[in-house]
Amino acid sequence: MSDDLWTFERFEPGQSFGHVAIPLDAERVAGWTAIYGAPQGDTAPDGMIVAGMMEAYIRAIQPRPKGNVHAAQTLSLSGAVAWLGEPVDYHVSVLSKEAKRGRNWVTFAIRAEAAGTELLRGEIVSIWAA
Repeated sequence: MSDDLWTFERFEPGQSFGHVAIPLDAERVAGWTAIYGAPQGDTAPDGMIVAGMMEAYIRAIQPRPKGNVHAAQTLSLSGAVAWLGEPVDYHVSVLSKEAKRGRNWVTFAIRAEAAGTELLRGEIVSIWAA
């Protein structure tokens, strides 16, 4: 196992993984449009912000062990909008960790903002494999 691999023992509540900027650029909009149809107007659909949350979570914590399980997720959207063509900053941190029933549970907090305005707060609960 690599020394750089994120293992359960390395996580600490309150630990920050910094921020990940996800651009709402033409390439991302084209991918969204191919699946869901064109966004209405000049603002990003909420689903695009949520998809960015998942990408930021994956990108922020690398390298990861194989076999992690995405066990639960909660979301709270603020109602504010993000403009297409601009970046969304996602802040990823460890909310808590707990070993129970022979499994390692880690809860990550994720906050998204654009131009200093909060868009989303979420939690991802993972069963961490190593």
